[in-house]
Amino acid sequence: MKINLNFLVLTLVLITLTAVSLIIVPQIINPFNAIESDWFILKMYRFPKTLTALLVGSALSVSGFILQQLFRNQLAGPYILGVSSGASLMVAIVLVLGINTWPLLGHISLSLAGILGATLILLLISSLSLKYGYGSIILLFGVIISMITGAFQSLLVSLASAEEIKNLSLWSMGSFNQVIGTDLVLLVIAVIIGLAWAYFLMNPLSVMILGDEVANSMGVNTRKTSFQLLVCTGLLTGVATAFCGPIAFVGIAVPNLVKILFKSVQFKTLLIANCLLGSIMTILGDIISSLDIWGFQIPINVTTSLIGGPFVLYILFNSFKK
Repeated sequence: MKINLNFLVLTLVLITLTAVSLIIVPQIINPFNAIESDWFILKMYRFPKTLTALLVGSALSVSGFILQQLFRNQLAGPYILGVSSGASLMVAIVLVLGINTWPLLGHISLSLAGILGATLILLLISSLSLKYGYGSIILLFGVIISMITGAFQSLLVSLASAEEIKNLSLWSMGSFNQVIGTDLVLLVIAVIIGLAWAYFLMNPLSVMILGDEVANSMGVNTRKTSFQLLVCTGLLTGVATAFCGPIAFVGIAVPNLVKILFKSVQFKTLLIANCLLGSIMTILGDIISSLDIWGFQIPINVTTSLIGGPFVLYILFNSFKK
């Protein structure tokens, strides 16, 4: 009963924030008395931006949930483990080389680069975890990988032209504003496929956390399932990072908050809850960043860090107490 109530509350909050994003922020548009220019703003700017925020929030929170279960560490997430950094490096390479402007490859190159970079880092982290375990050492590996990929990104910046540096800087700050047209279609397709794939893998994942021996005895191929989970996470994190830039703390904070709100062992229930709460966090961050009182657009990476950062610190302090 409590779980159903939590779902109802989250759904109502998400609907309310979606309405605010569409018709109130940064300036009010009355859909019942809108002129042609208002409809143009709704169709070409606010609707794509709001839909992007919903999709990216779901993608990153589900990615974090999968990684936390797979690596058995509540602080695991796309940002901490270096997955977002891997995707960022590959996207930066595409931007600097101008591959995104090539015919045919233009729109799809960023998403493919993000997916490839994220998946490669995940496979590397997975191989390290098999050798060194799933504890805090994995987080340290993630931080080191992030620093190395960051160094390569800095090298790319030093070799880039002024226009390329500008594009890289704007992209690295994070934004939902630039995903329109074909890019939005690609994002929708990729996230829907990734979320459906993740939902399908929840039952074997819930068995895997009992241990490889138990999972194998129950007919779960742990190696195959782990690989599928890593590729699925790479898909979700890669496309989100490719189109919107690296967005911090969503993949760490949301899954931990879901555990507090939903005392459930049903992974499919937790996955849906992560989708709802992740969407709430990103759309709330976008609303805050778009408020007219600032006089400028705050990067989405800043607002998600301010929302999720303190909660992650709370989790960290609690883990030390235990």
